Amino acid sequence: MPDFDVVWSDKAERTYNEIIEYLNSRWTEKEVHHFIFRTVTVIEKITKNPFLFKQYKNNPQIRQAVLHETVILIYEVLTDNEKINLLTFWGTRQNPQKLKLR
Repeated sequence: MPDFDVVWSDKAERTYNEIIEYLNSRWTEKEVHHFIFRTVTVIEKITKNPFLFKQYKNNPQIRQAVLHETVILIYEVLTDNEKINLLTFWGTRQNPQKLKLR
């Protein structure tokens, strides 16, 4: 089975950059690099096994991967065209009622 392609939504790009900016102000450079490496590793894993991570709520196509105890990646598996749509990066300390996937 070929690897799934990854598509970054505008929201995923924006929220990822916001998290990196925040981490740069709070963490050491080494910790930020580790977070970036972890993110790349998780994305590589989901291209090979899209259903590896926990289902988000009751939607089997939407998944959530823990990148750090304070950050999750929420993505959608599009099996028809073998794509992974990265929806958003979410800081787990935020109010979950404010989470909008699109």
